[in-house]
Amino acid sequence: MERRDCQYYARRFARLRTDKSPARWASATSYRAPHKPLLLLAVLDLFEQGQTRSNRVPLSYELGETFIGYWERVLPFIRHGNLALPFFHLQSDGFWHLIPKPGFEDALRSASQIRSLSSLGDHTAGARLDEALYDLLHHAECRTLLRHVLIDTYFDRELRDLLIGQGTINREAFLYSEKLLADPASQLKEALAKEDEYRPAVRDQGFRRAVVAAYAHQCALCELRVRTLDGHTVITAAHIRTWSKTYDDRPTNGLALCRTCHWAFDEGLLCVSPAYKVRASRQLAAKDNLPGYLTVLDGRDMVLPLEGAYLPDVECLTWHREHVFRRD
Repeated sequence: MERRDCQYYARRFARLRTDKSPARWASATSYRAPHKPLLLLAVLDLFEQGQTRSNRVPLSYELGETFIGYWERVLPFIRHGNLALPFFHLQSDGFWHLIPKPGFEDALRSASQIRSLSSLGDHTAGARLDEALYDLLHHAECRTLLRHVLIDTYFDRELRDLLIGQGTINREAFLYSEKLLADPASQLKEALAKEDEYRPAVRDQGFRRAVVAAYAHQCALCELRVRTLDGHTVITAAHIRTWSKTYDDRPTNGLALCRTCHWAFDEGLLCVSPAYKVRASRQLAAKDNLPGYLTVLDGRDMVLPLEGAYLPDVECLTWHREHVFRRD
């Protein structure tokens, strides 16, 4: 029996069963569907971040978000990246095993394909890797080898640097967000401002991840929470005091906001009082405006973060109320 070491899986990764058609796929992806290699890159990132404590790859928001990040590097605005397709079809490559939910064993075994994430979530509890592969992916050297095999085999030279860069951003942004969440104290602000190793893309992604996680993907002003399994969320992360003036990425200088509330907050149409009450500007009710639910938010308690350490800094809220909020 062939030894299942990293070289064995490198050969398997280089021979994925993918749709091959010059009519459907461009030379940038070697005339192949890129779904499977991009999903595997996302899985490698989960191992890189230490998010795989058991041999189960969940059909999670985090996996979908990472997959979409890679997809948008390869095929932005051209095709929709459907995570369900590679998640289901990777089982044909021998090292990826779907875990059926109780009662769905026969249905999953007989299915020739599942194209929707909701249906896949109904039928499976995730996927399991070969035990040998699962153990190997905990070693950085093997992850690096397999990452290069995927990128070099399935993508042309122009895309390779982009994909390697995306993996680096994902890793550094995760570490940055962990640093922000681990030490939200005020002294972190000055330390972060002096560090040069964090590029804008890393800072943006890391800050967003930290703040959105602190509020469990819920808008701090209107309470909205909507996520999709393929990695999309209605929630963004807003700086209370402008980053370009303060270099302040502390979670306490951030709010998780839906896109509408984010715009209204940045425009000074909404603010938060030192008592953590939402305030709405009277300009929302100006002639011809149809502000919808925004005016109803006035006087309501904001949604607080999961931990008290991430409560918005009162000084930051006061600055926003005095310099941005439209009182009249």
